[in-house]
Amino acid sequence: MEGDFATRIEALRTEFVGSMVVTTPNGNVVEWNPTAEATFGYTCEEVMGRPIHDVLVPAERLEEFRRWLEVARDQGAAHYESVRRRKDGSLLDVETMVRPLKDAHGNLEFFVFNKRDITTLKFLGKAKVLGLQFRGLEAAPDAMILVNSDGRIALVNEQTESLFGYHREELLGRPVEILIPERFRGHHPGLRGGFHGNPQLRPMGAGRELYGLRKDRSEFPVEISLSPMETDQGRLVSAAIRDITARRSAEKKFRGLLEAAPDAVVVVGREGKMVLVNAQAERLFGYAREEMIGREVEMLVPERFRGRHPGHRGSFFAAPRVREMGAGFELYGLRKDGTEVPVEISLSPLETEEGTLVSGAIRDISDRKRVEELRRNTEALVEESLRQASRLKSEFLANMSHELRTPLNAIIGFAELMHDGKVGVVSEPHKEYLGDILTSARHLLQLINDVLDLSKVEAGKMEFYLEIVDPERLVSEVRDVLRTLVAEKQIDLTTEISPALGQLTADPRRLKQMLYNFLSNAIKFTPQKGRVTIRMFPEDEEHFRLEVEDSGAGISAEDVGKLFTEFQQLDGGSGRMHGGTGLGLALTRGIAQAQGGRVGVNSTLGKGSLFFAVLPRVAPAEPRPIRTSFASLPAPGQETRLILITEDQHSDRTSLLQILLEAGYSVEIAKTGAEALDLCRERKFDAIMMDLLLPDIAGWDVLREIRAGAMNATTPVLVVTVVPEHAALAGLVIHEFLAKPVSSTQLLASLARAGVQIRKS
Repeated sequence: MEGDFATRIEALRTEFVGSMVVTTPNGNVVEWNPTAEATFGYTCEEVMGRPIHDVLVPAERLEEFRRWLEVARDQGAAHYESVRRRKDGSLLDVETMVRPLKDAHGNLEFFVFNKRDITTLKFLGKAKVLGLQFRGLEAAPDAMILVNSDGRIALVNEQTESLFGYHREELLGRPVEILIPERFRGHHPGLRGGFHGNPQLRPMGAGRELYGLRKDRSEFPVEISLSPMETDQGRLVSAAIRDITARRSAEKKFRGLLEAAPDAVVVVGREGKMVLVNAQAERLFGYAREEMIGREVEMLVPERFRGRHPGHRGSFFAAPRVREMGAGFELYGLRKDGTEVPVEISLSPLETEEGTLVSGAIRDISDRKRVEELRRNTEALVEESLRQASRLKSEFLANMSHELRTPLNAIIGFAELMHDGKVGVVSEPHKEYLGDILTSARHLLQLINDVLDLSKVEAGKMEFYLEIVDPERLVSEVRDVLRTLVAEKQIDLTTEISPALGQLTADPRRLKQMLYNFLSNAIKFTPQKGRVTIRMFPEDEEHFRLEVEDSGAGISAEDVGKLFTEFQQLDGGSGRMHGGTGLGLALTRGIAQAQGGRVGVNSTLGKGSLFFAVLPRVAPAEPRPIRTSFASLPAPGQETRLILITEDQHSDRTSLLQILLEAGYSVEIAKTGAEALDLCRERKFDAIMMDLLLPDIAGWDVLREIRAGAMNATTPVLVVTVVPEHAALAGLVIHEFLAKPVSSTQLLASLARAGVQIRKS
């Protein structure tokens, strides 16, 4: 019997080319050829004697299996297609030919099964249909795989072949798990089943670290998006797979840079949750990295600012742009222990595939704040000392002028009596000597009065006694005082007073004093038979303009900056040709500013000068604060240099002032853009220091107007600011940008590069 069975089986082996399985009538396996081993994954020893339906037939196919056995018994053979299960649990399509074997008496002895795996063949057919239905898959930039409910691959595109290294025939009908690393395969069927049970779109990179497995067994990081699709072949799942190896490499480099950054760095998403932090952030705030990632960034913001912070964050995401360190805000961070720390924060948008993120570089400025506080306290003491010194100076000048005027008035009085012969006859030589004494004494008295007036202006104590003033009469009175000088030099003196000016409300004495200073200077510096013109006309509805123009020698651009400064004379030195104290123009400027006005000069060397004052038609009863000017006392043989500081911040202003005064510069201060423009119309400066963030006018607009004028069109400008907006200053000549805070070395070196250093002759 056994020999007969072996002979018959051997004959069948030569007849069958597929998987050959022989069972007893009740289904126990008695033959299992090598092809069956390869197809189903079981060795011969594993299946011998076991019921074939337990080994290969899925439970839902068991009735079908039994029906086909009945057909084979009744009709002598059966040919059908069905689904069978491999040892690893995967399913495959199988074409089966089953025949009964009977003995010589016609009794059933065995069933012989010839099974052929037609999975790939069937999927190729289905794939052709799907390929027609989903032609767009080939144009997709990512690898695209369609998977059926059994987890088998139904369709792939060319990018899938390139990405995984398989030909598509090797993939169709195979479990999708062949593209997944071994360590993840055990969980994948459960995840796949869960998705089929609740199918919904899952976008790229939805919170998992995923990897693909190539044919050569190499792994690579991927992002996968899943979409359910209803087709003629049932529900399929479309998987778009993207290789993110390059991005992971870039992220690794970015993380390396992040850790190497000197500042704390926190990267935040649109919802305000932290997605990345570096070690410096852990040290600064006292939290471990795990305590910050995924939490809202407001946990690092003090309680009193938290309510407003989401709004600020939303505004930044709506219009993201780089915001540099220290961009005008007082900011604080909150540590884990509840303490606050002053910080500077720069913000930068980061465009990623997940959308816009914001990187915040956070710097602890506690030490700087302590230094600034110390500096402010020092500056306050210095400023108080300066005020005290100014007060003492004013008191000294007032006392000295009183002490000097008392004996001087006596000298003038007795000299006049003697000169006029009231105490007896005086010889002609003696009368001439007395006249010289009177002239010198009166000049000295005028000097004392000017010093006293200047002291009052600086102290803001000058008093104005307002009256209705007739411009023509006032000009005539000043002309009469100077008519002798005009006649001596045969000067053509003309007056132009606009009828539209009408009457003014002013202190006539102070207005005369200003006109007298302008006119006496013009006469002094105009040559014999020259020309001088006085003009008064409306400037606008609230102001009028007083001008004195001469045909004198004019003033060089270098010397214009010395005007309107105390004790400065353009022909200074032992050989000077003209008298004077150098106080007249400085006093004129102070009187104008005390009334809310301004003064200035336009001059061309060799053609003459035009001095002007713009004053209110109705002067204020109380003096206005005048702009602050500081002059260092130059050493013998040392030139003076005049610098304009335009800065509204007290601490920065005081710091720059102290550096410049100690270096020997003279300084004018402007706290607003309007003040800076007024000063630049009045005089020429050797250099201008300008902050861009001013309370009234943007710094770049101030600079454009200064450059458009004649007086300071070429003056070197140093921009001293925390916000170096280079683009806004396009077209303007800027000597240098200096970032706050500026050290003494930086500032003086920049001035030297501009050619504005203090030189000794």
